This record gives sequence, structure tokens and C-alpha cells, in this order.
Amino acid sequence: MRFDIDSAKFVEHDLDSEKLAVIGSDRAVSWSELEAESEELAVTLRSLDLPLGHPVLVRGHKEVGMVSAMIACMICGHPYVPLDVVVPSDRVRRILAITGSRLIIDHTEDAFPDVAFVLKRNGLLRSAATSSAEPAPDRPEDPIRYIIFTSGSTGEPKGVRITRESARAFLDWMVNDFGFGAADVYINQAPFSFDLSVYELFTSLHIGGTLLLNDGETAKDSHRFLDRIKQYNGSVWVSTPTFAYLYLTEPGFTGEAVPSIRHFLFCGESLPKATAQRLLDRFPNARVLNTYGPTEATVATTLIDVTRDVLMEYPDMPVGRVKRDAMIRCVTPDGRPAVKEAPGEIEIIGPHVSIGYLNNDALNTEKFFALDGQRGFRTGDYGWFEDGILFFNGRRDEQVKLNGFRIELGDIGAQMLAVPGVADAIAVPLKSGETVKRIVGFIRAAPGSDGSLLRETVASHLRRTLPSYMVPADLMMVEAFPVNTSHKTDRKALIELYTKRPKSGT
Repeated sequence: MRFDIDSAKFVEHDLDSEKLAVIGSDRAVSWSELEAESEELAVTLRSLDLPLGHPVLVRGHKEVGMVSAMIACMICGHPYVPLDVVVPSDRVRRILAITGSRLIIDHTEDAFPDVAFVLKRNGLLRSAATSSAEPAPDRPEDPIRYIIFTSGSTGEPKGVRITRESARAFLDWMVNDFGFGAADVYINQAPFSFDLSVYELFTSLHIGGTLLLNDGETAKDSHRFLDRIKQYNGSVWVSTPTFAYLYLTEPGFTGEAVPSIRHFLFCGESLPKATAQRLLDRFPNARVLNTYGPTEATVATTLIDVTRDVLMEYPDMPVGRVKRDAMIRCVTPDGRPAVKEAPGEIEIIGPHVSIGYLNNDALNTEKFFALDGQRGFRTGDYGWFEDGILFFNGRRDEQVKLNGFRIELGDIGAQMLAVPGVADAIAVPLKSGETVKRIVGFIRAAPGSDGSLLRETVASHLRRTLPSYMVPADLMMVEAFPVNTSHKTDRKALIELYTKRPKSGT
């Protein structure tokens, strides 16, 4: 049995209907139980008479109910908007305003009085609230499967719309080229609000495998996490390279101790060669798969099986060959072929590319384009090809990756500037090589403001308004921002100030 993402129906009912479909942080359900729960929820959704294509927010943290809610939304033709508890309630309200959604399926204890319908564990709550925002466009010919919100440079999150066509192109690739199957158990620890999780969620549902959800506390506890993988024979490890690197410090993280792991699948940030080599040494019978792609191109676009031969052949870590129905161009300013010494901006073209951001025409015009009848996306990433294989060369804007999460530094800066008494503020990444280790916020106080008090006020505000992974690791008060010869803020000089600061960090 499986849930066909394309048709949004449960199919092949005569096959393994009693096999575990989802092992959540709260309970486990078989495929037949998952179908019954999802269909029952779909009946409730239909009773609300929401317009076709109306987005529904789904909030929680690794509960089985989050999966059944997302399935129910697809069954009813509503794009779901996944929001993990890592997304604070203030940001949830901003997303509600952008989507114009009248329904949130919420597995937390938070209250949302401004939403017309709130579906909790104990039933449906109704209010007289109405939304003035425009809902998602009605697209019955190519329904939107989900909308994932990413960090926005203006301080507003961006809703990436992924349609059935894009999901189909992604799943065709997964089924044909990754070597996974219905017998696999897909290990999830990334929040559902992070599109890396679509690998495990969509693939396990569409193929008919088992989805093993692990909450944040379990993922942080190596003994609990590895014991859970062993208990349920987890076979497909999906994470950022940083998460796997942390586990490489554990003596029990080996193929001998955890023999069920047969695949390591990475995306979200650059995979260091040293990490790949250590995994191959520790898990000699497992594959290490490296992929690349932004949220706007349905999780990923390139794939490579990282073998020892690959590590020996290429000085830089490759991110893979382009999926068969897509194209990537590395565009240079002068039109010359991109090379390592002069990489070009990566543009992705194909059916898996998003139809654009929700209610953001200006940014859609800037970032999306059409080529020969296909959708294209300008990533802001840079790279080059060698032997038909793509190599990633970082970004040229204010977007960074920290522990796999995509973060717009301008989003953080906008929130700091929203605090009264802040005259100027900027968020700067602190790197080791090309890897972002932490984000530091620099603040210049307005005349008459108490610097030490303001620092604590800003810190408190950021914890309330930003996801935890976006909150700067440290804040530093400065009297003035240094500038470079172009009269722009000198970020390198700020980092130098930070690294030479007194131990108090203020």
C-alpha cells in the first residue's frame, strides 16, 4: 500500500496494508490506519467549504497527525504549509497574513484567535475571524501540493509553491535513480518546515516505505537516536552534512553497530570530503549520496554517488549530475564558459521548478523565468561543470546556510532594526573556510539608549520573532559600523572586531 502523490490517493491496498507507515514521536500507525485517519480528516476539511487551492497551515513536531494532516490536504486539493514548532508563533502569524489561510491544523497548545478555523487534537475550534489577505490562486489543472516558507531578505518570509507537476518530476527521479524501495525505512530528523524533509516524507509515502520521525530531543541524544534507528531498522539516513558530522564523534556510529543504514543522503549545504571519507570508512557497505538544489526547485536537481574513486579523482567535492528532465546553466557575466576560477550563477530549468513565490510578483519577476516552455530559476548560487558534473562555489548575496538551514541575513537585520532604540544593525556570518559556524548580530544604539539594556531587549525580541536556527549566536554593540572603500559596511572588519572583543562579548 502507498499514497500516490500524483493522484493524491491511497493505492495498492492489497499490498502490505498492515506494515508500519509512520513511526511518529507520539505513536506508530500502519498503512491502513494512516489511510483511515487521513480520510477522516479529509471529511472534516471538506465540511469547511474552503475554496479549492486554499492553503492550510499544519503545525507541530514529528507527530503522526502532521503526516495525516498533510495527506488530507493533498486529498482535498489544498496546499499544505508545514510549520514546525521551531517557527515561533509571531512568525506563524506573519505567514498566516501572507497566505490568507482560514485554517490551521495545530498540534501545539498555542492559541490563534485571528484564524477562522483551528483544528486541535480535541476537535475543531471556530471563530468569527476573517482574513483580508488574498488566498493562494486556484490551480485545478496543476494543484499546489505544498508551500514552504523560507527566509526573506526584506524581513518577510517567502512562500515557495510546489505543484503536482513539480512533485511528480521529483518523485520520478527518486524512484528511477536513487535505488530506494518499499522495504526501506526513511530516517527523518529535519523539521517539516525545512524542505530537506520532503526527501523522506514524499519518497516513503509514494513508494510505500516506512517513515521514521525523530523529534528534536531524540536527535540530540545520540544513544536514543541510534537505538531508535536500530529498533526500527532505519535504512535511509537523510540529513545535512553537519548533522552527520556531529554523529561521527560517536564511537557507536558505525556500520557494525548500526548495520541497517545502507544509504546516506545529503542536501542543504556543502558536503566536506573529510566527512564523506569518514562515513565510507565507518560504513563500508553503505552508499553516500550528495545532492544539490534550492527549495524553489523541489528539494534538489543533481545527484552523485560519492565513492572512494570520486574522492580521489576530484580535488573539490562534486554535487552531481543533473536529473534527466532538467537543465542547469552556469551563467557568467561575459558569457564565457564557467570554470572554477570564474564560476557562473547557477540557473535551473525544468518541470520541477516552482511556479513562484506566493503573492510576491516583484520577486517572481526577478528570480523566475521561462525557457523553451520550461520554468527556470536564478538561484544566486555559483558553480561550474567538469566532466558533466556540477561543482558548487558558494553564494554571492546575503543568503547563507547554517546547519543546513537557508537564512537571509537581511531578515535578521530587519528584525533587529524593528526594536526601538536600535539605530543600525546587521547580521554577519562567522566562517571557517566556506562553512558558516555562527551568525553574529552587530547593533549600533540610537543616542540616549542604554547599550547593555538594548542588547538584551534585541535578544529577547529575536527569540520571539525568529526561528531558533536564525537567532544570532551572539550580539555585539558597536559605536559605529566600519566601511570599506566603496562606502559599504565592512563585514570583515566587523568580524575582526568581534574576534578581538573582550571576553564579555559586549
